[in-house]
Amino acid sequence: MRILLGLSLAMLASPVLAQDAAAGKKSGATFQDCAQCQTMVVIPAGTFKIGSTSEERAREGVPASFGNHEGPVRDISFAKPFAIATAETTRAQWSRFVAATKRPVPTECHDYNAEDDSWAGTPGKVVNWQKPGFAQTDDHPAVCISYDDAVDYAAWMAKSTGKRYRLPSEAEWEYVARAGTRTARPWGDSVTPICTKAAIMTSATYAAIKNADSWTDELLCSGPNSWTVPVSSFDANPWGVHDMLGNVWEWVSDCAASDHAKLPADGTPQTAANGGDCAHRLTKGGAFHSRVWLARPATRGGGQEGKNRPVASGIRLVREID
Repeated sequence: MRILLGLSLAMLASPVLAQDAAAGKKSGATFQDCAQCQTMVVIPAGTFKIGSTSEERAREGVPASFGNHEGPVRDISFAKPFAIATAETTRAQWSRFVAATKRPVPTECHDYNAEDDSWAGTPGKVVNWQKPGFAQTDDHPAVCISYDDAVDYAAWMAKSTGKRYRLPSEAEWEYVARAGTRTARPWGDSVTPICTKAAIMTSATYAAIKNADSWTDELLCSGPNSWTVPVSSFDANPWGVHDMLGNVWEWVSDCAASDHAKLPADGTPQTAANGGDCAHRLTKGGAFHSRVWLARPATRGGGQEGKNRPVASGIRLVREID
């Protein structure tokens, strides 16, 4: 086992000099830059509308504290294709990074605090990606990940493979999540199919957090899954990407902003130069404990500190294509 692990880490220890695995790949084609690397899928160039309409927010019951951040609707254009991971970064993939870089295992993560009915964390409780407070296998998404963790992981992947890995911009992320659609979710505006298409809050989650009062009026999916599920447990969206909605929130590279008014039209991230608050960062997509209205491509909050480690936050990487 030690020999196999050593070989796996060695494969990610120096740049790959072979032909670019993405060369000649058309939209929808998949590739890997090494045997242990994540599977990436090529996303086409194109234009889409980012954000939500007031009609969508009213229909979904989105509170103003979130909904006010989702407009105005803007046209975003991508001049060239890029690739994105078909699944969220797994616990096994994250652990290889931790082992290779000798990264310390943190002791704090924002888990569910029953005393104040919030996900702000439990003081004095040791929670981290190894011990998130619920069972996981190596195929589950890595959790308790901060923005800073995610950036470091992407940088390690870039250095290890010699390719340009990074976090997606918010525009790239939403473009992929919509997969050529303009409805509230890729399958349409109906909420009904969501329980068979995404890992969001279930009756089991509700029971696990002791039937907390703040969740009583939420639509709950039934079933035994109360926390994360293995990546790719649900069907991929039309562009071949799994779990863009639900399972874990995914960090994007943008600096936080109150709305889309100054978002670059070329799909690049919002920065301090165009009004972004870089002390705070964004996550997208909803998670295993999310209310239904949170699991939409357009959902965005006001941001949080990049050092925060929410129990339901993970990673999805983008890889630039020459």
